[in-house]
Amino acid sequence: MKRFFYSIIRNIKRNPFYSAINIFGLVLGFLSVFLISAWIKYELSYDSFHTNSKNIYRVHRYFYDPDGAENLHLQYVAPTIAPLLKNEIPEIQHIARVSHTGLVFRAGDKKILENNTCFAEPEILNIFDFKGLPNNENLLKQPLTLIISEKAAQRFFQTANAVGKSLDVKDDSGKKYSFVVQGVFQNWGQNSHFKPEVYISFSTYESIVGQEELKNWGSNNYETFALIPHMPKNINSKLDGFINKQFENGTEWTKIRLESLTDIHFNWYSSRSFIYILASVALLILIVGSINYMNLNVAMYTKRLKEIKVKKVVGASKKHLTLQLISESVFFCFSSVLIALGVISLFASSIDEIIGNGFHLSMIENTDLIAGVVILSVVTGVLSVLYPVLIVSSFKPVISGGKEKIAAGNNAFRGGLVTFQFTVSIALVISFLFVFKQTNYLHEKNLGLDKENIVVIPSTQQLNEKLDVLKQQLAQNPNIISASASKRTPSQGLWDSGSATVISDGSSKPLDFRLANINIDESFLSTYKIELAAGKNFEKFSESNAGYLINETAAKKIGWDSPEDAIGNQINYSGQVGRIIGVTKDFHYESLHIQLAPVIMMCRPENFNSLSIRITPFDKTKTLAFIENVWQQYNLQDNIFSYEFMDDRFNRLYTAEENIKQLLNYFMIIALSIAILGLIGLSMFIIQRRVKEIGIRKVNGAKISEVMTLLNKDFIRWVAIAFLIATPIAWYGMHSWMQSFAYKTTLSWWIFALAGVLALGIALLTVSWQSWRAATRNPVEALRYE
Repeated sequence: MKRFFYSIIRNIKRNPFYSAINIFGLVLGFLSVFLISAWIKYELSYDSFHTNSKNIYRVHRYFYDPDGAENLHLQYVAPTIAPLLKNEIPEIQHIARVSHTGLVFRAGDKKILENNTCFAEPEILNIFDFKGLPNNENLLKQPLTLIISEKAAQRFFQTANAVGKSLDVKDDSGKKYSFVVQGVFQNWGQNSHFKPEVYISFSTYESIVGQEELKNWGSNNYETFALIPHMPKNINSKLDGFINKQFENGTEWTKIRLESLTDIHFNWYSSRSFIYILASVALLILIVGSINYMNLNVAMYTKRLKEIKVKKVVGASKKHLTLQLISESVFFCFSSVLIALGVISLFASSIDEIIGNGFHLSMIENTDLIAGVVILSVVTGVLSVLYPVLIVSSFKPVISGGKEKIAAGNNAFRGGLVTFQFTVSIALVISFLFVFKQTNYLHEKNLGLDKENIVVIPSTQQLNEKLDVLKQQLAQNPNIISASASKRTPSQGLWDSGSATVISDGSSKPLDFRLANINIDESFLSTYKIELAAGKNFEKFSESNAGYLINETAAKKIGWDSPEDAIGNQINYSGQVGRIIGVTKDFHYESLHIQLAPVIMMCRPENFNSLSIRITPFDKTKTLAFIENVWQQYNLQDNIFSYEFMDDRFNRLYTAEENIKQLLNYFMIIALSIAILGLIGLSMFIIQRRVKEIGIRKVNGAKISEVMTLLNKDFIRWVAIAFLIATPIAWYGMHSWMQSFAYKTTLSWWIFALAGVLALGIALLTVSWQSWRAATRNPVEALRYE
């Protein structure tokens, strides 16, 4: 064993540069594999910490046009579905409705906004894990009762012992309600799509909204979970039968389906394809590092031919030599894993910040991944060294020209390995540039509205009743340009819609497509700088506010040749007849993943819940303080002032794309770094093997440029082949990825060209530096070599 370690140390001292390149490449490879594996493990574990996670399902709902085309997919459903479905499908063991909200709770003198609050039926306790709750059959069954997490208990009371304590909430009129804490449950993991910190009894909610709301099939605002231990094979036909039982031919326009709890994260918030992409990238980076290791091991082992021949002469068998070289390689890879894990432990907190999304890297919680990477290091060590070991150990001790044969006989194989390295690197460069271009397109595309410098704050019934006074107060500040009230705001989904019939020339024509609605006031268009294509806007205190605005897409889908043709026609929308008074130019209310939808706009102040305030870019802090001061005058609930900037909300729509861009950037740099270092090492080895040839050529009159061309041409050919291979692969990958966007940039040819030129430039700079040194060396010194 002592001689084994001595041999390793001696070889590292003899070849410090090659050894450093090998270690660096392997460390980056194993580091990438571990980090990506940890992230994939985190993603795949979403919602899986519940005991019954494999048997928990969520009800979701589809809507269809008359031609059968899907026009809306909702993750929440109507409140009537849960109780009716429980009676219809006996396999459902438990089912519960949840209504999400955000409330300001008061615990003594403290006010705390808890956005992760919900009203939930008591059966939710039988579906999810709520460890630590007291054995109380009345949990969440009585009005004005709730349960909270340990984290919430600490925020409210600075102790987890909160049972029996009270939390106060004020309604819109300022009336106070006191809620009793019935239990405190253990904190859930961060990797969950469903993580309320406060659960209020659903009976409380029923007393607030009334039974009419809970019978409304159009109020798709309830997340509905079911525990089904034994899922029937014909569940979809049962669900269709249920809908058709409620509505005649109901499945022609709406359907409900069940999705597994553990699939929700990928169905709505992430993508499994992203996992496959990153897993592939991690594997490719490890292969790229292993190729360096394999190529440079050939270089290092040829320098050990004398040692190997001497060992053969004194009786060492081929098996013994092979075992020794493989053991050295495995030790080398294992050491690289230890270094990689040490780096990860050292920078764990920084890695958490980079990855974000609640990710927390804990070595203790990932011992399975550590074991996996250690095993991988052994496999990598064996596989990476097999080829060079087979070559070196096969030489006869009586042959003196072995190293020349190694250098000449395996050039094509080494070239293939370098080609693979640059194929991976070029494909990553192309992918990064396209993702970068697409994300820039998402942020910079003209949306038909101006999202910059708009502050969004919540509205209340008191604000709606005194909206004009509020606007006058805000207008007193020169940094406030305009203000608008609406039900929901841009960047949110177009979730509201109704039946629509166009009344024209005495005849009625039901629309055969979904017409989404937006509820706005007369200042909405000017606040968001949305332009009119024809007609006029809503007006203050005008009878025209009983009419409608539509967008250009709606006008075209209805069948009018121009926006002007739509003006004056009547629409019966959800039972309310009004004239079209204006047509707006198209604007993107939702993400650019989604095609522009036909939209109708109405002015119904009683439903407003948001205020959009356009401000100047100057003195934003003072302007926000002024807005808060005005808002507090109408804050009967004594709520906490909160606001968002509209551009931030739009940016959050593309968080996944930004994460892809960031990760591709990191791994592109890693892959290029490994490839460059490998190229440096390999070119040094090849040039050293040809020093004598270079000296002879120079003595015979070869120019420096001719010598450099001779040394560079193989590398140029390898990079060119890599570019030809990487281009169609990257094009196909990016083309497939961009299909998820309704609006996307073009797959520009110059990106492929730039990636190829960049790879070629890096290769030439890397190799030419050493080629120039070799070409300018005194030929007399070269001919003395060896």
